Amino acid sequence: MVAESSFFSDSGDDDLLESRNEIFWEALLDNIRRDGFPKVPNRVLDIGCHRGGLLARIAKIWGACELYGIEPIQAARARAQLRLSSTAPVVRLLSPDQWDLIPNYSIDLVVCHEVMFLLPDLGELAKNVARVLARNGRAYIAWGCHSENPVWPKWREALELQGVTTYTHEPIGLMGAAALHGLLPSVRPLRESGWATFDPTSGPFTFPTIGALLDHQFRHKLLFRLVRT
Repeated sequence: MVAESSFFSDSGDDDLLESRNEIFWEALLDNIRRDGFPKVPNRVLDIGCHRGGLLARIAKIWGACELYGIEPIQAARARAQLRLSSTAPVVRLLSPDQWDLIPNYSIDLVVCHEVMFLLPDLGELAKNVARVLARNGRAYIAWGCHSENPVWPKWREALELQGVTTYTHEPIGLMGAAALHGLLPSVRPLRESGWATFDPTSGPFTFPTIGALLDHQFRHKLLFRLVRT
């Protein structure tokens, strides 16, 4: 759902956001585990980290030495800094205009969950990822709110009514942007099995049919992998 993104500012909404994210975070991490790594990721970056929930899970699994997060909401960055301070020796929470504070070719693992529709320029994202990704590093981007998802236009209308600026991108555009910056893109569904849990009374970001719900969670919710060529 759109509630998987990071535009909430109310603490209750933040708690709801994390609870709804859990199934998708676990699917993301399961895919990363199965994909394997040349080495344990010591430096991890989460693009759109919000309060640091996904970074906390990654630190628990792999024991990363350095955690980086890009997050536009200052209060969420402060909460993430507090939450992650005991999980890694180095924790740096940055605003989107501070990408240059991340050293070149330093990040072993980049993750990003459902923030593409809040970014105006996929090329800029690909350029930044290509600059910071380590030689044997990998980036994993989960994304469902895009032009190929039939429910996205109605969700976008609801977000615009809430004052949230959004962008409609084509998934193939991310693959093209990545390739232009020297990254080899791959894609797969984020989830292939399991329960699709959803409360139709929980808000405006709903589904017209069960088929649309299942299509979103098992077809349109994509996972991209970017590696160096």
